[in-house]
Amino acid sequence: MVPSTELANAVVNGLVTGSIVALGAIGLSLVYNIAEVPNFSHGEFLMLGAYVALFVNQPDTVPVFEALADARTLGTAGYVVLFALTVVPVLSAVSLLGGTAALKGSWWPGDPNPAVALGAHALAAATLGAVVVVGFPSIWAGLLLSGAILAAVAPLLEKGIFRKFRAKEASLATMLIVTLGLSFVLRFGTQAVYGGDVRTYEVPSVGNVFGYEVGLSAAKFFDFYATSGGVTLDVIDTAPTPPESMFAATYSWVAVAAVLAVTLGAAYAGYRWRRGGDEFGASRTVGPKLAASALGLAGFVASLFLLAGPGSVPESAAYSTRVRLSVMRASVLFIAVGMMGSLHFLLQETKLGTAMRASSDNIDLAKITGINTDRVMMATWIIAGAFAAVAGVMLGVLFSQLTVNMGFFLLLPMFAGVILGGLQSVYGAILGSYVVGLSMDVGIYAIPGVGSVYRIPIAFVILFVVLLVKPEGITGGS
Repeated sequence: MVPSTELANAVVNGLVTGSIVALGAIGLSLVYNIAEVPNFSHGEFLMLGAYVALFVNQPDTVPVFEALADARTLGTAGYVVLFALTVVPVLSAVSLLGGTAALKGSWWPGDPNPAVALGAHALAAATLGAVVVVGFPSIWAGLLLSGAILAAVAPLLEKGIFRKFRAKEASLATMLIVTLGLSFVLRFGTQAVYGGDVRTYEVPSVGNVFGYEVGLSAAKFFDFYATSGGVTLDVIDTAPTPPESMFAATYSWVAVAAVLAVTLGAAYAGYRWRRGGDEFGASRTVGPKLAASALGLAGFVASLFLLAGPGSVPESAAYSTRVRLSVMRASVLFIAVGMMGSLHFLLQETKLGTAMRASSDNIDLAKITGINTDRVMMATWIIAGAFAAVAGVMLGVLFSQLTVNMGFFLLLPMFAGVILGGLQSVYGAILGSYVVGLSMDVGIYAIPGVGSVYRIPIAFVILFVVLLVKPEGITGGS
């Protein structure tokens, strides 16, 4: 019995799509709230990040740099250039936070020793450069290079363009036109250098993880069957020929009820634990909702393994469905969640994050109270550039093609996510992005006869409906 691919698969695809949209929307939201720039060139940041990864993954396709490459191999000069392309942007990004003083640790908490801070920055940049060189020609090394370069390019654009318009008190409409102009310059400038051909990454089909060969691009089928006796889960790896079952388990309805009870109980315990008292301070990285989600997920996974019984595919089932997921697609989810968690920690538990939140509320008041708003502005653009670069590389990996228009096509969903979640909240932008991603993929499944060409219109229908009911967005700007 082969189950059909239905709603569950559409939900997983929507989460993957939402993760990419969210990585881009985070930068849009931060830049709009702190720098007051409706950045319509943000899609081109994603595109640039995707193309920069070619320096590592496909060096023989990069103009000029191809002279140092032979197919997918580099000579000594090529590795030196690649190392420098990583180290220089990292140190440049740090210096943009305050020049030489920033390199000596002026942006660190406390009063660090300048020599120690300078050495730490140099060591961090050299380590990242070494990882990129050693990881060549892996797409993951390309992702690191893209993040480093865009983290320097984005704040340079702020310093060279947007700051000067703000100094002249340019209106929001003027800033919008400026960003549109920059969008065209970046897009067609990239096309002039790289050409208009569609490019692709070279991603191996099989990778080695702790000594085991794992199919990276081959699909893993998660088949679910509901019968009168309970639920059966069968995980199938499509890499071998014929496909092989990796894991099969059956859960009686009593076991299913136990899994749900453990999950809800762990979530409730986590919520009550973080809700009671304030011993961790007012700005806590792990709040009640996050604690409930984390502990609930941990309880679900643990009980799923502990209560699993031997299983086999039933001959008939009252309901069956299949979720298709590959290691590459799953990595998008894990990378996105990891980066969002890092941003959450920065915003809630660091002095820089506190300054960013204060500047987002009222930048003039933040400046009066002694906050270095120029440093906050630079940090905002650094984060926006790095997140956009990662989103661009992940977009190129998922769709197996790179074009100069790839970022532009994702710009509308990113803006939809920001507006849907609430313009004043980066967390709202994340939530709104996942709603957009889910509506794009689930909408195709839910509406018969609708093709993938209507994915974005469906997302905007959801946007209109939500804003008609709640014009301030899902989070209300909080």
